[in-house]
Amino acid sequence: MHLVCITLACAITEVVCYHDASHVYAAIMTGNTIELGWALAEGNLCRVLLIAIALSSFFVGCIIASIFRSQLKSVRRVYWLMVLLLAAAIAARTNASLRIPLELPLLAFALALQAEGISHFANVNLQTVVVTNNLVKFAKTFTARYINPSQDISRIPSREEVLIPGICWVAFCAGAALGGLLIVHLAYPLIVPLGLLIFLALRPG
Repeated sequence: MHLVCITLACAITEVVCYHDASHVYAAIMTGNTIELGWALAEGNLCRVLLIAIALSSFFVGCIIASIFRSQLKSVRRVYWLMVLLLAAAIAARTNASLRIPLELPLLAFALALQAEGISHFANVNLQTVVVTNNLVKFAKTFTARYINPSQDISRIPSREEVLIPGICWVAFCAGAALGGLLIVHLAYPLIVPLGLLIFLALRPG
C-alpha cells in the first residue's frame, strides 16, 4: 500500500508538471538533461532556462534533504513537507503565469525530498521518482529467481525482491495514465497526490 500510494502520487505529479511546465519534468532528470542538451544544440535559451529551473530546484532539494537527513529520518515528516509543497503548488497553479516560476520548482523540490527520504520498501531499496532502475532490477531479480537461479540458495532473490520493483513500475505507469485523465477531467489534479500523501502521513505505523 505504501509503495503503490507514493508511486501513484509521484507519477501524477510528474504528468501534471509535464503538462503545466512546457514538457519539463519535476523529477525525471534524465529526460530533462536530454532536453537540455537538445535546447543547447538549438540555441533555445528560453528552454534552457526553463529546464535549468527544474534541474536546480531538484538538486537544491536533494542537498537540503541530505543536510537535514537526521531530521527527515521519520518518513512521516517527509510526507508532511511534501504536503505543504504540493499545497503551495496547487495555489500557484491557479495562476497560469506562476506555473513555471513557482509551480515547477515547488514540485521539483517536493519530489527531491521523496527521492532522498523515501527509498526503502520491505527491506528493498529502490527509487519511486524514476523507474528505469526498477525495471532493470525487476528483470534481474526475476531472472535470478525464476529463469536462471543460482545453485546457492542464499543468492536467490526473495519474492519481495522480485515483486517490489515490478509493482513500482506498474504503479508508476498507472499513475501516469491517471494523471493524464485528471488533467482533462479535474480542475485541480494535484489534489489527488496531495490526498495520497496526507493518507500516508496519517496512517498508523
